[in-house]
Amino acid sequence: MGSRPEVVAPPEIFYDDDTSHKYTSNSRNIQIQESMSERALEVLNLPEDGVPKLLLDIGISIQFIRFDHSHRT
Repeated sequence: MGSRPEVVAPPEIFYDDDTSHKYTSNSRNIQIQESMSERALEVLNLPEDGVPKLLLDIGISIQFIRFDHSHRT
């Protein structure tokens, strides 16, 4: 049974710039991240009162969320 990369070595060993770019450009990954972001906002149930909100994402993924939620806050 193989070990997960994060157990074997630091992330920079497995996730170089090329690998990160492939991951963040993958349309399926983008779709999943957008769906999870939408759901997170639904769960937060932030009021739509016109006051800008600041949301800190402390996730551990290298995925960069490209979905703009500014229209909702």
